[in-house]
Amino acid sequence: MNDDVYVEFLVEDNSGKILLEKIMNKYTESYSNITYRINGFKGIGGLPTKNVKISEVKTRRLLSDLPGYLKGFNRSLSFLPKKAIFVVVDCDDKVFSEFNNQLLDMYDELNLDIDVFFCIAVEEMEAWLLGDSDAVMSAYPNAKRPLLQNYEPDTIIGTWELLADIVFQGGVAQLKKNASSYYEIGAEKCKWAKDIGELMDIRNNKSPSFNYLLSKWFNLRISA
Repeated sequence: MNDDVYVEFLVEDNSGKILLEKIMNKYTESYSNITYRINGFKGIGGLPTKNVKISEVKTRRLLSDLPGYLKGFNRSLSFLPKKAIFVVVDCDDKVFSEFNNQLLDMYDELNLDIDVFFCIAVEEMEAWLLGDSDAVMSAYPNAKRPLLQNYEPDTIIGTWELLADIVFQGGVAQLKKNASSYYEIGAEKCKWAKDIGELMDIRNNKSPSFNYLLSKWFNLRISA
C-alpha cells in the first residue's frame, strides 16, 4: 500500500481530459503515493493497420497514435515498479465487444510489459455526467429533470445531444444553431465537464462504464 503508483491517462479530447482531472482529483486527494498525468488528444482517429514507430506519432488522434504512445511509455516508464496506462475512449456507435477486442488484440501484438486498461465510455463520456443526476441538477438548476430521469445509463441514444437538451437553453438544436463550428460545441462540452464534474459523487454513479474505470483504478491502488 505504501509503494508509489504512477499512471498515464490517454483521453481523446479536452472535455474528457477536464472530466478525468475532476474525477482523479477527488479520488487521489487522500493518497499521497499516487501520481498521474492526463494526456488529451484532438479526437479519436482510428487504429492503424500496422504498428507505428514512436517517431511516426504525429496525428494527435488517440487511436491513430496509440501503438506508438504505448510502446514509448513502455520504455520510458520501465524503471518504475508500479505503473499503468489508462486509455479512455468513447464507444460512439461501435459495437462495444468488437471495439474492446480490437484494443485488446492490439495490446497483445505490441507485447508490452506495462499494464494497459481500456476504459470505454458507453456511448460517450457525457454518459458519466448523466450517471450522476444530482450533480447535473446542482450544476444546472434549470435543467430538464424529466429528460434526465428518463435516461437509461449507457444507452446508445446520442448522449451528448441528450445532455445538451437537458442543460442547454433551447437544447441541442439551439446549441448547433449558435455554434459556427464544432470547436464551439466542444467548448460547451468542456463547460459541462467542468461544472458537473466538480460536483460529481464518484462513488455514486449509475453509469456502468464509469464504474468500470473506477474499479480498475481502485484495484490498481490496493495492489500497490
